Amino acid sequence: MTTSIDITLDPNYHLAIERLRELLEFAESDDMLGPIIAAKEEVLDRYQPCFTLAGISNLTAEQFLGFLLFRNNHHWTGLQRMGPAIVGDMDRLKAALNELLDESVPISHRLDSLLPGGKARVLRLGKAVLTPILLIAHPDRYGVWNGTSEGALRNLGLWHGFDRKASVGERYERLMGIFLQLARDLGTDLWTLDSLWWRVVNEVPEPEKDNTEGLGHMETPGVRFGLERHLHDFLLDNWDNTDLGQEWQLDEEGGDIKGYGYERVTSIGRIDLLARHRKEPRWLVIELKRGQTSDDTLGQVQRYMGWVQEELASESETVGGLIIAHDSSERLRYALKAAGRVRFMRYEVDFRLEEG
Repeated sequence: MTTSIDITLDPNYHLAIERLRELLEFAESDDMLGPIIAAKEEVLDRYQPCFTLAGISNLTAEQFLGFLLFRNNHHWTGLQRMGPAIVGDMDRLKAALNELLDESVPISHRLDSLLPGGKARVLRLGKAVLTPILLIAHPDRYGVWNGTSEGALRNLGLWHGFDRKASVGERYERLMGIFLQLARDLGTDLWTLDSLWWRVVNEVPEPEKDNTEGLGHMETPGVRFGLERHLHDFLLDNWDNTDLGQEWQLDEEGGDIKGYGYERVTSIGRIDLLARHRKEPRWLVIELKRGQTSDDTLGQVQRYMGWVQEELASESETVGGLIIAHDSSERLRYALKAAGRVRFMRYEVDFRLEEG
C-alpha cells in the first residue's frame, strides 16, 4: 500500500510552488498556455455529457475518437494514436467507461480493475486516456497522470515516495493528493495545473497528424516502410514484429507506452524509445539519428543512459544504448569503439510502386 505523506513537508515542495506560481502568473498571456487554459469551458461543455453514466450508452466511436484529438480536447497530444484500437470493441469500451465513472467505488479500485498488473484491460486504454476522462467528468476532483505530468513532477523534485510494489490505483491516489495540494496552494484548478506541466518540461504540444491509423504493418519479416521521416512512429507501431522487439519490450506504465517507452520525458530532453529486456535485468536507450552530428547523437544517448541508470534502474539493472541511423559516419564508428555500452544499427528505406 502507498502510505499517505504530507507533500508540504518535502523540502522541494516550496521551490516547486514558487516555480509554478511564476508560470501561473503569466499563463493566460502565454502563447501556448493561454489557449489551453481558455478552452476549459468549451471542452467541458462538449465532452462532459459524453462521460456520464447516462451519456456513455449513447457514446459513438466517432465522438470518442474526436475527444482524443488535440484540436478538440485542446490539452493532450498523441492520444489519437490509441483511438483505433480502443474503439475496436465499443461494447467493451462502454463497459470500461461505466466502471471508470462509478463513483461508488474508490478510484484506486477502479483503475486497478481497468489496469490489472499495470496492463490495459481494453487495448490502449491506459491511464493517459483514462485520467483525462476523469478530469473532464469531475474537473474539481481528478488530475491527469501521463508522461508529461510525471516528467514535470520529476523535474520539480516531487516524484518520490512511491512504493514500486504499489498498484497503479494506489500510486494515482498519492498523485491526486499532490495535485490537489498544489492546486489549493496555487489558488487554481486542476485543468490549469495540468497545462503548466508543458512549461515545466519545456515542451510545446504538437497537434496531431492527419493520419491516426499509424503506418500499417510490415509485409515481411524484413523492415519495410515508405518514408524515412516516419521511422520513429513505424518502430512504435510495428515493434513486436522487429528483431529488436523479439528481445526487448518498450517500457510501459499503467497501460501507456507513449511518454514512457516512446518519447520518454526527462529533465534533459525526450528519449526516442526506451525498452526493457524481456528476460534479463537490462534497459536499452534507443535514439534515432536525425540530422544532428555523430558527436551530438552519442553524447545524447550517453546522457539519457545516465538518467535512466539514476532515475529508473535498480542496482541490479544495467543500461545500454543503441543508435539507429541510415548509415554510420567515420566519426561515429570511431566514437562507438570507445563507447562500450552503445551500439549501432542501420536501417534501410524500401519504397516501391506495385501493380494493385
